[in-house]
Amino acid sequence: MATCRDIITRALQQARIIALGRTPSDKEAEAGLVALQGIYDGWFANGMFGTLKDVDATGTYDANEGERITGASTVNKPSLVDDGCSPTGKRPPYELSAIVDVDAGANWLWSNGAWVNCSGLALGDDAPLSERDREGLSSYLAIYLAEGFGQSVGPMTAQRGLKFVGGVSHKFGST
Repeated sequence: MATCRDIITRALQQARIIALGRTPSDKEAEAGLVALQGIYDGWFANGMFGTLKDVDATGTYDANEGERITGASTVNKPSLVDDGCSPTGKRPPYELSAIVDVDAGANWLWSNGAWVNCSGLALGDDAPLSERDREGLSSYLAIYLAEGFGQSVGPMTAQRGLKFVGGVSHKFGST
């Protein structure tokens, strides 16, 4: 999996903001991180990972996939959920399902068999969803960054970025 810094560096190159082989300045990297975090936050806020059920909890709460929880002191995320259909009655969470812990400010995504925190990212953190298509994620970020820096991306970068988002949105490759 690529780090946030890796994705941001490649996106800045694709958006023609920095030259190939150049490391982003601190300000460029920070602007990239703000934009990348904004993309993830927007996806959760706008339903990219499905409609979330609002839950008002107290104390320790055992969450289910697809919930937005407020009021809990601790939110436990499930590795198995009740399905009522399989022989064991349990299954892993659906790929790209979400849990939002409002009070902790944490957006969690089930990806490749684990819950991944998509909030409060730092440059050295793994970039969520980069394992699906590193170049696609950086292409989408490049589209996002280019306008703010007065640049543009080429048609192939734009196409790759939009295909990536479409694939995540439609959950292609997931059951």
